[in-house]
Amino acid sequence: MKPTEPSNSPPRTPPETRSIQAVVFDLDDTLYPERQYVRSGYAAVAAFLRERLGRAEAFEDWLWDRFCSGQSSRALDAMNAEFHLGRSDEQIRELVSVYREHRPDIRPREGAAALLGRLGRRCRLALLSDGFLPAQKRKLEALGLEPLFDAIVFTEEMGRECWKPSAAGFEAVRSKLRVPHEGCAYVGDNPAKDFVAPNRLGWRTVRLACEGQVHAHEPAPAGGEPHRTIAHLDELEAALF
Repeated sequence: MKPTEPSNSPPRTPPETRSIQAVVFDLDDTLYPERQYVRSGYAAVAAFLRERLGRAEAFEDWLWDRFCSGQSSRALDAMNAEFHLGRSDEQIRELVSVYREHRPDIRPREGAAALLGRLGRRCRLALLSDGFLPAQKRKLEALGLEPLFDAIVFTEEMGRECWKPSAAGFEAVRSKLRVPHEGCAYVGDNPAKDFVAPNRLGWRTVRLACEGQVHAHEPAPAGGEPHRTIAHLDELEAALF
């Protein structure tokens, strides 16, 4: 067997030590608390029901209490049964649309806008977000952060199969930024899906892990651990530069 010849290429620099040319952010539970959006959506659904049914029950409070107890799936079906609303499957889908299409009452995390302003003076910035449209676009509009980004990719526009952990969105946003993979960093919150693809592509990955995040307790898959974890956005610059 012919012996393997040594490679003349230089060793690959670990992601933790590479110079960062672009920072790409997740949206939900990274740049704002996702719980704000859930509460806002429940309020929109409750207002819709009160107008349609002429009933004054505390729909929003019941939905929110259920969510805070750790129950988030099939919330509208559960409310329908609890309050004996008699909504059909089609009418439940209508409520889902009300939730997803409402104009949310949400605010950026403390210091998020200032951080983006500082980062934008030293590197390229982008947003990469999964989720249903137009909900994601309305969230970004409500937050008022859109002008701070050089590129924005909503993976829903590429197809549901491009949601994370797919690498498709990361490839797309890198192309828009015109920065090599090794010069990119990704900041997200969800250990179950956010870091698998960028780790594989050679990006630096940073997880924001703070109180109240919806997906904070989900386990990371093999290869999905972030390079760094921070508890507040104010720690991000030190983690990147």
